[in-house]
Amino acid sequence: MPLHLLVAYYVVDHAFVNNRKLAKMDDKKFWMHFIWVVLIFLAFTFDVFLSSPLGILLLILSIGLTVTVDMGRKRLPNLLIEVIAFFLLLFFTLLGRSFLVESFVTVEFSWYLMGMLLVTVGVTYFLRGAILPEEATDSIGIAERMSIFIFILANHWTWVIISVAAGLAFRAVFSRDSKKEWIISPLAGIVISFLWQLFMRRFLG
Repeated sequence: MPLHLLVAYYVVDHAFVNNRKLAKMDDKKFWMHFIWVVLIFLAFTFDVFLSSPLGILLLILSIGLTVTVDMGRKRLPNLLIEVIAFFLLLFFTLLGRSFLVESFVTVEFSWYLMGMLLVTVGVTYFLRGAILPEEATDSIGIAERMSIFIFILANHWTWVIISVAAGLAFRAVFSRDSKKEWIISPLAGIVISFLWQLFMRRFLG
């Protein structure tokens, strides 16, 4: 099961921008964001979608959906928008599966990227408004959890421990974040990364 469209969506609407700010963008910033939407979806699908009418249609629908849900963030709850986007892009993925499995971005790599996005910006999404301010970038937590993810999937647990220790040391010296984040961030990174590794082994072999 390829995850190209979901990866593209989470890159443009979570990794490239504070997701909570999308509803507050002025027209100029929104259209700049639209350019990134087009470029990122093309980057993950151009080699397979542009070769057929169905592929082109799915690319247009995916871009159109992303822009539409971003416009809808001003009127609908953010979580509802995310649920709608997830299931519709999953549906588009099923329709385009025969194309995406032939992409230079392999199915395995799309899963790897999806796991990395989940453990980095995915965790940040749920922490914002809970223990992080809505405007927080969470750059320390994202870097920490990305390192944890990479080392766990490479089965280098010594480096996982080093990453956690380095993150705690950095926060102790430079960060004013809530102490809860000091524990929740690396713990979420370890648990989600380990589970994602199991999912990849289960579904990809």
